[in-house]
Amino acid sequence: MPSVTIDAGILAVPQGESSSADAKSYVETLLDWSLLLREPWVGIYMSERASTVLFEDGLFPSRDQIKGLFTANGIVEFDFNTTVQVVDLLLKLTPSFETYFSIRDVLPDQLGIEPDILNICSGVSLQSDLTRCVVLIAILGKHCQEPINDHFLILRKAPGKTVRVRAQIHELEHDRTDLAAVPKPPEFFEGDVLVCDDLRGLIECLDEAGILIDATDDVCIETAIRIAVYRFRLRNGMDPKWEDVPAHQVGSFFRKSLERLHLTHKQASKILFSIAESLEQIRMSDTHALRTGAGGGNPQLLRRIDQAGAWRRDIDDEHHLHYWQCEGGRIEFAWLSFPHADMTIPE
Repeated sequence: MPSVTIDAGILAVPQGESSSADAKSYVETLLDWSLLLREPWVGIYMSERASTVLFEDGLFPSRDQIKGLFTANGIVEFDFNTTVQVVDLLLKLTPSFETYFSIRDVLPDQLGIEPDILNICSGVSLQSDLTRCVVLIAILGKHCQEPINDHFLILRKAPGKTVRVRAQIHELEHDRTDLAAVPKPPEFFEGDVLVCDDLRGLIECLDEAGILIDATDDVCIETAIRIAVYRFRLRNGMDPKWEDVPAHQVGSFFRKSLERLHLTHKQASKILFSIAESLEQIRMSDTHALRTGAGGGNPQLLRRIDQAGAWRRDIDDEHHLHYWQCEGGRIEFAWLSFPHADMTIPE
């Protein structure tokens, strides 16, 4: 599942002649990333040195500093106390990147980062810590026996979706057992790091089909569905909110039906597209009532416990999506049908 390391610079309070727009953008960014704090599908980490480097550069987001920012810029559209709580949660409760990944420090030389992301830092200590983090993340992604993919470095301003790291690695401090030999000087290490600067950018980079294929529980399936709907709305010119995906749930047998199909990436994408269309109530001509019998005149099958209606949506000629339409419009995805004659829909 995806994970992120939030650069300490995200929390650095704007100083000096920062504009009102900059101040509001700072708060918006904090609140945007706070949405992930209650999500079970993503790991959120920060550098273990985050508080220290913020103090050293005089940019620590204390309660008084944030209050001064709100007052000086007339910020009334955001809640001050909520902003302070988000900062506290990120700094005090977020696990450290170094502890989770069992990698602590690196001594690089002849360092090149393209595009240059170090110029976004407001202080010398913040820049040094960002340098360390970006090199460590690049190494994890390149030299672990099972590379750490889908890990994103969250920046105040990202210049694109990836940055390229090139450096001579003189020392590397870690406790991992799966880290292959990193090139030693005079050879250069080269690797890439995924970066983004807002929640929308993160979700746009995620592979919902891959998450569905690798799903080990219903949380993974639910995550794949939410990403699919969010990106479906983006493609259709909407400005979606992560928390506004239509009400739905995954039935207790849905994952079983998924696992037995041994899906390709293309098939998983088609399934998620059909799920998104069902939730958005689009192309409903592809959806038909599941009936109590084979005849077209038979009544629609209703679930005994709540009288929810059974529906079957075409994915392709052989695969179909079976779901219950519950009271109030909520959908419960019950079964992935294969082959064509499979009319199963667990209650």
